[in-house]
Amino acid sequence: MNKKWLAAMMFGVALAAGTPSASADSSVETVGQRTFLYLDANEVQLTDDVKAVNRKDGTIALIDKDGNQKMAMKNFDDARGGVGFMVQELHVAGENSKRFWQILADVGAHGKNCGYWLISEENGLWRFELLMEDLIFAGYKPLEWHLLSSDVENGQYILKSAIEYMPEGAQFEYERKFLVDWQAELVWSEKKRSFLLQQLPLG
Repeated sequence: MNKKWLAAMMFGVALAAGTPSASADSSVETVGQRTFLYLDANEVQLTDDVKAVNRKDGTIALIDKDGNQKMAMKNFDDARGGVGFMVQELHVAGENSKRFWQILADVGAHGKNCGYWLISEENGLWRFELLMEDLIFAGYKPLEWHLLSSDVENGQYILKSAIEYMPEGAQFEYERKFLVDWQAELVWSEKKRSFLLQQLPLG
């Protein structure tokens, strides 16, 4: 993703949208273990027919059993290597015809976020449910250094962004701390049959 384009997108979003209202009907939960695609672990099976493959060139692709590409995702830092992809299957209560996966990309020793996608499969059709632009709508700032993570907290599926810093008097890397500077709830609207993000207050 071109950074100048992303900066323009952020400016346009700030003018046009603001924070969406996420009045949801169903909760979002994780399914199974998270898989980090990096170094020796380069692929994970999503369905019987399709796997996600880290191509080691800064992209992750969905490939079917015949070798056909279903979709591909490229990190927005334009990094050619050193990018890892965290793949996590999600489940929406009451939504049984679709399967969902969230993919987070990071690069570098400190895990700088460089990509976000939420994809789905239904009856063999794959589509994007959420992209980085949707996080921008909810207040995320991807052009700055952030560590992006997600987890279920008190029955809510929460995305969190943190910046790292060295506290006063610290001298070594292991002494660095993290400060959450953005968080949003991922929810599912049964009426719209789509995901929404609602920015949450800090603290």
